[in-house]
Amino acid sequence: MSNFITIFTPTYNRAHLLERLYKNLCEQEYQNFEWLIIDDGSTDNTREIIENYKREGKLNIQYFYKENGGKHTAINFGLEKAQSDIFFLLDSDDFLEKSATKVVAEKWDIIRNTPSLCGIVGLSKFLNKEVRTDAFPEDDWVVSFTDIYFKYKILGDKPVAFKTSVMKQFPFPNKKGIHFVFEAVSWHEMAKKYNVLAVNDLLQYKEYTEDGITRNTYKKEYVKGLAFSFFHLVKNRTYPFAKYPHHFLWNYIHLAINSLLSGESYFNQLSLIDKIIYLMFYPRAYYTYSKLKDKVV
Repeated sequence: MSNFITIFTPTYNRAHLLERLYKNLCEQEYQNFEWLIIDDGSTDNTREIIENYKREGKLNIQYFYKENGGKHTAINFGLEKAQSDIFFLLDSDDFLEKSATKVVAEKWDIIRNTPSLCGIVGLSKFLNKEVRTDAFPEDDWVVSFTDIYFKYKILGDKPVAFKTSVMKQFPFPNKKGIHFVFEAVSWHEMAKKYNVLAVNDLLQYKEYTEDGITRNTYKKEYVKGLAFSFFHLVKNRTYPFAKYPHHFLWNYIHLAINSLLSGESYFNQLSLIDKIIYLMFYPRAYYTYSKLKDKVV
């Protein structure tokens, strides 16, 4: 296998950010990787910029253009193209610590022959806002990805480098007209079967931009994606009641709230028991919906 690591970047009209990321990847201490870019329907000069980078020959760059469908569809498409051992996700508005790929390569020796481990989770540092990012309680910590947040309540958006072969088993659900599915739908479903290796190494620098997904909380497109996401969390029992009772029940409330806000109902697609639980918590959901409905644009 010629490329040990795939650094995967989904992008949409982010041409102005790619130069920083390109230079950053050229400076990585460990260079046995490909940079796989999935252009999710950009209308700016992204293709031209990437073609210029490819001609320079400094990195192994794979570029693919697809119709706009949202980040989750870009990840699915990227997994179809990736042939490496590790799928390291890196958004276009983020960049890596210079030692990041070296750390991932070193930690691969721990996880490669351990079937119960699906990947590596590291630490991030935020550049343009005050965000709490907790370290892990121990180095090389074997833990469920879901437990990091729900059981141990460790905060902060963490960089992830998953085994490509495992990620391919957990593609994101797709539906026409849905342009956002949050990552828990795949990552936390994976955590039902696999653990991760959590490392106290700074791997990634993050910088939220004004056009980023996290800024669009009350847009109709976003709440449509939330309703679709919570439907799949409910349907798949991603958070079993015995282990995560609070999150299990709140998924029904969030599903109802975002279904009302988006005008898209998944009620008829639920099982009988799920419909009963949904109806039990519907009044609570409707109360929150009534407070938020005027804020959706």
